[in-house]
Amino acid sequence: MTHLEIIQLAAGAAGCVGFGFLYNLRKSFLPLAAIGGFLSWLVYLLTSHWLFSGIFLPTLTASFATAVYAEILARICHAPSTPFFLTSVLPLVPGSTLYYCIDALVQNEGGNAKQYGIDTFLYALAISAGMAIAWTICDMVRKIQKAERDLKERHRTL
Repeated sequence: MTHLEIIQLAAGAAGCVGFGFLYNLRKSFLPLAAIGGFLSWLVYLLTSHWLFSGIFLPTLTASFATAVYAEILARICHAPSTPFFLTSVLPLVPGSTLYYCIDALVQNEGGNAKQYGIDTFLYALAISAGMAIAWTICDMVRKIQKAERDLKERHRTL
């Protein structure tokens, strides 16, 4: 890890705490938001350096890990997973590519605007796909566990 990456991880964690304040996240959950932001950016950095190139797969992997983290926290803290996910996924949000896309449009640079627009779309698609995959798997696991509990309960009553 380089110094720049360590600064990025710290900034991601701090930014998530800031958004936790904006979203009125419980104060006791703010450290969890910081850990989530750190985790989401760490997974992104690791996967983009060693596993995948490009935008989509590292962002998908990081979003998936963040959604699983949010689901785990939701069960532990007896709270919804959405606030944990929203505050933790913020380092992955494509703010710079969206800004540069709009700037290129204003400057009448169609080629740059197109590339930045595609990049922004890929980031957003990967975040939503990672979240959807993780939440679908977690929902299936909950349903399977419930079915197993119901089956055990039926066997006990027989």
